[in-house]
Amino acid sequence: MVIYYKYNMSKAQWESLQLDIRQNAERSTTIATNTKTIKQLVHKLGNQLRKLDKKVFEPLKTTITYMDLFCGLGAFHTAFNSINVNNRTKARNINYKCVFACDIDVGVRKIYEENYGIAPHGDINNIDIDQIPDCDIMCAGIPCQPFSISGKKEGFKDVKKGNLFYRVLDIIDGKQPNTVIIENVKNLHSIHGGKTFKTIMKELRKRKYKVSYEIIDSKDYESPQSRKRIYIICRKDKLYKFKHIASPLVPVSSIIDHTVTEFFDYNEKYRLEECVNQRSMMKYKLINKTTGKGGRQGERIYSIDGNGPTICATSGGPGAKTGLYEVDVLNTKIRTLSVQETLQMFGFPIEYKYETLPNKKHMLFYLGNSIVVNVLIGILRRL
Repeated sequence: MVIYYKYNMSKAQWESLQLDIRQNAERSTTIATNTKTIKQLVHKLGNQLRKLDKKVFEPLKTTITYMDLFCGLGAFHTAFNSINVNNRTKARNINYKCVFACDIDVGVRKIYEENYGIAPHGDINNIDIDQIPDCDIMCAGIPCQPFSISGKKEGFKDVKKGNLFYRVLDIIDGKQPNTVIIENVKNLHSIHGGKTFKTIMKELRKRKYKVSYEIIDSKDYESPQSRKRIYIICRKDKLYKFKHIASPLVPVSSIIDHTVTEFFDYNEKYRLEECVNQRSMMKYKLINKTTGKGGRQGERIYSIDGNGPTICATSGGPGAKTGLYEVDVLNTKIRTLSVQETLQMFGFPIEYKYETLPNKKHMLFYLGNSIVVNVLIGILRRL
């Protein structure tokens, strides 16, 4: 159709106009296609940059290693595990890992492996220090018997256990951990007029550690048990500062299992004598009907409405190890604590295992030598 005459145009002008229109249309299509492609590329690049930013600038996970000397039931290990769980919950990028453990007791080593998947080595005196992995933190709950008020108080003169501190020093010299944590009975501070403790401080400071210590009662750390122990924290980078904590009282009733029906029948041999000292944790004393004597450590009865006394590995009598508690006031039902209840007195989880132990009651001995987990968590969080 010849219509260029209508617009007063020559044929050549019309064809030139049509060519311009087609070229402009093609350019518009190309621009639109390119614009869409560019938007897609920008979106893809943005996603890649966001992933890269998260990968590059997210704080790297830090693994802090520790050794668990005289590991026992693993109070240090349980405390570190608890902190690891808390760190994951709060997206903190610190993880504590145990690289070495040892204990002289075969039974407790099996229990430790049962719960933590690590087979502890045996007698610390027979361990080749060169075979111990390097680590950041040394934990040492040195056996307390040579320094305890319930022992002979021989201190460093105890050939078998008193000099284990010097073995710890040998390992410190060989491994050079940044942090050393030592736990012991509070009497360590005062035995032999304080001379033993001064020696310990001198040896640690000689190794360029900044040393701080504190006598802590576990009842101030939400434990149903009142257990006073000394904690010594040594650091090479800075002085550790203990924080004063006074948590609300957690009564023994919080861990009592009322399904336990194995009670102590005291009527045949003993009578009860009410304790009139209002400041005492005791409610009654067991008095022997024949001798008229009583009230020794294993003959004391406590209320479940307050804190319990220190659980002791060596105590005897009807209330051996845990002490006696009046769990039923109306019927004056009295008994010792079960193993499960005693585990909770130390802050161990209810799922703690001890299937490898033939005599389950022997757990009370191991617990009597343990550290309260609650206290360790409070201390370790501030490292």
